[in-house]
Amino acid sequence: MYLSDNKDEFLNFPKELYANDPFYTTKSENTSDCEKLFIVKEDEKILARAAIIYNAGLSYKNYKTLQVGFFEAENNYNAVKFLFDEIKKYAKNNGYDYLIGPINGSTWKKYRITLPSNNLPFLMDNYNKPYYAKLFEDYGFETISNYTSSITNNLNNDYSRLEKFEKIFENKGIKIRKFNPEKFEEDIRKIYDVSVQSFVNNFLYTPIEFEIFYKMYEPVKNFLNPEWILIAEDENNSPLAFIFGFDNLFSREKKSLVVKTLAQVPDYKYKGIGSYLTELLHKKAFIAGYDNIIHALMHESNVSANILAGELYHEYKLYGAKL
Repeated sequence: MYLSDNKDEFLNFPKELYANDPFYTTKSENTSDCEKLFIVKEDEKILARAAIIYNAGLSYKNYKTLQVGFFEAENNYNAVKFLFDEIKKYAKNNGYDYLIGPINGSTWKKYRITLPSNNLPFLMDNYNKPYYAKLFEDYGFETISNYTSSITNNLNNDYSRLEKFEKIFENKGIKIRKFNPEKFEEDIRKIYDVSVQSFVNNFLYTPIEFEIFYKMYEPVKNFLNPEWILIAEDENNSPLAFIFGFDNLFSREKKSLVVKTLAQVPDYKYKGIGSYLTELLHKKAFIAGYDNIIHALMHESNVSANILAGELYHEYKLYGAKL
């Protein structure tokens, strides 16, 4: 086995690895923030790849932390061991003392490993080969964070308390509206403003500039359905909370909705607005004939997990290793 850092080979490897996989969607990968690319080859065949990224704003227990991102591999432990050994050697030689992965630089980007499951992936799920968790764990990586996605299969619930919620928030001057595609940048800005306030205390949070945030949403501009993106605003039209959903196009047999994000500003006087948006979306989906709703990729400490109270659908892990 030997190493390469050929960028074209690095970017093409996932297309080969996931060839004919119906749930793999080709994504353009931006490796501009990567400190170094690692490709493991044997007899010209690529067996594994990863990149290392240093994000000065990301800290974990006061370690100087290096992120292992863009991980993809054949089910070949020897190749992955060779890959991680080389990454560990590089990290030690350059003064780092902790590795976190897989994470493509920050939690705003792709990160985590999805554990094996009998449940199918959903649109924009974190998707990877089922053996990835074992490869990380066999090498000695330890779990530093857990995440889940839940599914609510019965939407025929009693939504009577929504009227009570509505009156409470109306009395506070709060209104709920749908996302406006004709004011795409303006409404993405509102989602950004709530997100950076809501997530600032999240595990491994790092700041993000609006321009970068906007570019994350711009590619899906023409596919968004404003029915499933609700924004709560005060009397001055300042954003207070939002819920961001979209159709699960991977679901062929049932009509399914995915809730990607639920966020609200950290102000006690707006307590309960996240629950209200969630129930309101559930009711709208029920009326529209949806069979289920998946609430995606929630951190184990996220209070939304208690609010939503669905059945476990997928589990995810993020790993770390002290050098």
